[in-house]
Amino acid sequence: MKVTAITQQVYHPQRYNVFIDGSFAFGLIMEDIIYFKLKEGNEISKEKYDYIQNELVYIQAQDTALHYIDYKMRTEKEVFKKLHEKGFSENVIERVMEFLKKYQYIEDEKYCESYIKERIRFNPRGKYALKMELRQKGIADSIIDKTLEKMQIDELGDAIRLLEKKCFSLDDINEKEKKRLLGFLQRRGYSYDIIKEAFAYIEQKEE
Repeated sequence: MKVTAITQQVYHPQRYNVFIDGSFAFGLIMEDIIYFKLKEGNEISKEKYDYIQNELVYIQAQDTALHYIDYKMRTEKEVFKKLHEKGFSENVIERVMEFLKKYQYIEDEKYCESYIKERIRFNPRGKYALKMELRQKGIADSIIDKTLEKMQIDELGDAIRLLEKKCFSLDDINEKEKKRLLGFLQRRGYSYDIIKEAFAYIEQKEE
């Protein structure tokens, strides 16, 4: 095996991409490149290559992932994307992901539960909106549906409270304003039936 190129990374100038036999092998800091005597045109033994790939780079990727999830819960997709952006190879990323899942550092189901609880508490959304938001974070529909099913989400109650915050009385607003409120709740992910019930509840309460 031969080192065919060593190039500085664009977004992480302190790291360098090392190419072996024309293909990307790993990203290293200059100190490691010097320590392992890597130079364009020089041969690299399989033992040295395996050590760098399986030990040094893997530990770097693991540390990057653990730091990334240390201060905030992340989905599997978010962690994978972060490691990919850092220039780690697919094989290394796969190993790190297996480690994180094995020791429950990342669990999409727990992430779902935490995300939904926080949304309901601070910024209520309907189930449809919650599902779309979680799907965008790369969580599988099966996990989202399972989590939404087991959690107690009072969509009607949340819709009513949001509606009450937006207006003191439905009697005081015109049809145009009512349509605006309907659109507001729709954008929050509430179904037409839930919205209809929320309006009916407030109207009945006012009577």
